[in-house]
Amino acid sequence: MQSLVLMLERFYKWLAPLIYLPNINPFVSILKSEVFPWAFVFSLRPGLKLPKAYKYFLIYLTVSAGIMVAQGSGLLIPARSLFAIVNASFIFFTLIHVKTKEFEWLGKVFDWVFFANITIGLLQYSSLFPSVLTPIVQVFLDRFADSPEGWGRGVAGLFAEPSYASIAFHYYFAYFMLRKRINQKSVLGISLVIAMAMYDIFIIRSATGLVMISIYFVAHQHWRDVWRGAIVAVVMAVGVLYVSKRVVELPRSIDLTYQVVFDQRYQDFYDFIILESGHRAIGVLGAYNYGFRSPLGAGLGAWPNASITAMQMMGIEAEQVGYFEAFFDSTYDGVRPTSFVAGLMLEGGWIAAVLFFVAFWHYLFRKALFRDSHTRPIIFLFLFNVLLLGTIGDPIPFIFLAFAQRLARVEPI
Repeated sequence: MQSLVLMLERFYKWLAPLIYLPNINPFVSILKSEVFPWAFVFSLRPGLKLPKAYKYFLIYLTVSAGIMVAQGSGLLIPARSLFAIVNASFIFFTLIHVKTKEFEWLGKVFDWVFFANITIGLLQYSSLFPSVLTPIVQVFLDRFADSPEGWGRGVAGLFAEPSYASIAFHYYFAYFMLRKRINQKSVLGISLVIAMAMYDIFIIRSATGLVMISIYFVAHQHWRDVWRGAIVAVVMAVGVLYVSKRVVELPRSIDLTYQVVFDQRYQDFYDFIILESGHRAIGVLGAYNYGFRSPLGAGLGAWPNASITAMQMMGIEAEQVGYFEAFFDSTYDGVRPTSFVAGLMLEGGWIAAVLFFVAFWHYLFRKALFRDSHTRPIIFLFLFNVLLLGTIGDPIPFIFLAFAQRLARVEPI
């Protein structure tokens, strides 16, 4: 028995780096999935206790998937939909209860993963990544590139694409500041925030990053310190504008900002977002609209057809959405909503969304978490990702929400 415990401890120890890198897939040639279930495997351990509210949430989803199978939809798609939700959220309850020794190891591993991604991103950006290693990395990450993607998009590090990298990078940075307890208003803190913003805007170059930066920045502000925040914002804006004028190809985030401000796209901002956001905006808005109208949703695994119906219900022609105009000849095609809750609304209706928030309410809306300036950005980022822009099977937001629970100056769970 003792040998089995030691073996499991070693297994979880070696698995730890991969929970931070969900796009790495050892079976990429046969399993075309951008999120591999490292988080779920890491969470499977004896003695894990789940809250009753989360169990009810899982039971509801399982019944929904079972009904879809019984209606003849097949087993694979409903099972994958259920597994994506479980893979993202299940690990939260493991991480808030792991022993201190393992938690400290996860922190040490995190430092290596964080700085490895920064280094690889810089090598990709400068086209200095060893090309001989590129085919090897592509065995586990088939969309890996050793240079910027072009068209205003930058690099992705050890992620599938720049938008994934940008989401993870902001959680990485927020957790780094939390672990080290770096004062964000100190010279070091301000310098790191500026460096993070520059890296995201000019290296990763994802439009998602600009929104994430803004959320991170706003989350740190207190009404008494608004003037300091304004100074930092002005310095960053001037720096970005100065550097942008010397860049041949504008980062996508800056290009979109220019269009909004200087091309006056703020006058038709809604149409502009629908056009330029790929399938994200129309997919998420359509899912929410569908879920509010259908309490039970379309059924777990029904997203391929339900998403088409949901987008058509928005009254927007496919040709008005750049993604479908470019790739699907101005016709809607099935896409999964790019947020956790929107996905629940589409497949499980507003009942699934309510059950989810009941299960996590205690962990999300604790006053002390919002009072702690280091955990508040993680809560803000989490809410943004699960509500509006993320990936339904991505465990990154839930991982760092759990870490915030562990390190915040709050009462024990």
